[in-house]
Amino acid sequence: MSKFRQYHPKLHRAVKRYSVMQHLIMLGVMLYLLLNINNLSTKHQIIAVATVIVMSIQNGFILSKAKVALAVEGPRLLVFPLLWIASGMGTAAFLYSACSLTSLLVLANAVRFKNHRPPLDLSNEPEHLA
Repeated sequence: MSKFRQYHPKLHRAVKRYSVMQHLIMLGVMLYLLLNINNLSTKHQIIAVATVIVMSIQNGFILSKAKVALAVEGPRLLVFPLLWIASGMGTAAFLYSACSLTSLLVLANAVRFKNHRPPLDLSNEPEHLA
């Protein structure tokens, strides 16, 4: 076992914050599903389960630092709330949409820091040659 290196990609604080936020929202959706499983129609159950599955897979991609993970989040944050609203899930759809909108703002910050690169050190620039 000592031959194996531990896989632990370094993530920026903004990306970690976004990931924790998504875990909390996913836990909220799971709690909603578990508490209302008898009252929800099959269609609503499928939508809630699909939401949890996609959120967990996507959050795994983010934590493993996949190249397109944060880019795929934007469309997901727009499509799933519309799916909840279109299916008529009422207050739950409103709350999930509000959480997704907030997540979209936090995602913009996470993408900004994820793409942040240190300035180039160009020693051949005119101001460095003199």
